[in-house]
Amino acid sequence: MALLSGCVPSDAATPPQPTPTFVAPYATDEEALAAAEEAYGEYVRVMREFYSEVPTDPAPIYEVASGEHLEDLLLEFDERAAKETYILGEQSFDQIVLQRYSHEGSTNEVIAVYLCDDLSGMSIYRHGEKIGPENPVLPSLTQVVFDFDENSDSLKVSARDLWESGSC
Repeated sequence: MALLSGCVPSDAATPPQPTPTFVAPYATDEEALAAAEEAYGEYVRVMREFYSEVPTDPAPIYEVASGEHLEDLLLEFDERAAKETYILGEQSFDQIVLQRYSHEGSTNEVIAVYLCDDLSGMSIYRHGEKIGPENPVLPSLTQVVFDFDENSDSLKVSARDLWESGSC
């Protein structure tokens, strides 16, 4: 009778609360590739502003980059501001191919793609004078890795690595 009334403590342990698990944000590889292409396009747009003549608030970079890549970009921002350098020109990319899409696991390194990154239209300036590069940069095969940010429901570039210069 005491057990039914709840007056006697139970020896049964309370089961732990289930921990949330990562659910793949895209149903197919094609959706993942399209999302990566869109996310990289936004990254390129933000980077164009990030490298502009007048150093601006680096806050927008938090929306398109994450992890060590974000940390590297923020350090680079400070260095460019100190040296008073900036980059003008256009960056483009094409030939994007899905390298991998992790349907399970964590939000880190969810998608990796290969793409042809063309920086040939960009130059480095200081005080209105071009200081580099001496020769145009050739389009290059680049691997781009994305983390998935569950808070913003978006992909962020977590790594961008040149694979082969002049290979596109």
